[in-house]
Amino acid sequence: MKRKLIPPFWMLFAGAVSSVIMYTLHYETKSMLVILTGVLIGFYIIGCLFKWMLDLFEKQNEPVVEEKEIVSEDEQAEELLGMDEGQVDLES
Repeated sequence: MKRKLIPPFWMLFAGAVSSVIMYTLHYETKSMLVILTGVLIGFYIIGCLFKWMLDLFEKQNEPVVEEKEIVSEDEQAEELLGMDEGQVDLES
């Protein structure tokens, strides 16, 4: 969620840089727009891939909580009493 602005930022930054370069090199308007469209689409895809990779790395770095670590209070009480589930205490 924090990274949803990465692809548009890459796209707009690359578009601005390529526009300035093409303007200073005196490109024709039609060829400039075709190139700019390709640059915008290409860098949006690159930004999406970069965002996906960062999300994947963050997901891999999250600690995994095992189910064995989460023990309910009933299971702890049974372990303390030394009885299994369904076992009846006949001594009382």
